[in-house]
Amino acid sequence: MKKLLAILISLCMVSAFAVPVFADANSDYIAAVKAYQAQIAAKEAAYTAAVDAYSKNAKAKADADSAAILKAAKAAQAKADADCLAVIAAGKATQAKADAREAAYAKAVKAYQDQIAAREAAYIKAVLGK
Repeated sequence: MKKLLAILISLCMVSAFAVPVFADANSDYIAAVKAYQAQIAAKEAAYTAAVDAYSKNAKAKADADSAAILKAAKAAQAKADADCLAVIAAGKATQAKADAREAAYAKAVKAYQDQIAAREAAYIKAVLGK
């Protein structure tokens, strides 16, 4: 009986010491899980921050590219407008030269017609004596 009692006491003592050991192991496991969850949350936060930063940088780059395209388009439009105005000015100058040549030709024709009329008048006066 003594042996049985000794074995039972030994089992009780082992059980008494085993409960805190298992409790500590469970606490350590819970702490490890919480640490892992915190690590995952930190990684997710870092990923989210990186995605946000990339999005902001991408938007800023897209805005800058858009502004550069608009600036280039405005410069191209201004050049096209200037080229068009130059063509119009050249056309007007050419038209003015043509108008001046036509006016000079009309004036020369008129002078020639006046000379012919004067000669005819002189001839009629000479022939008819009037």
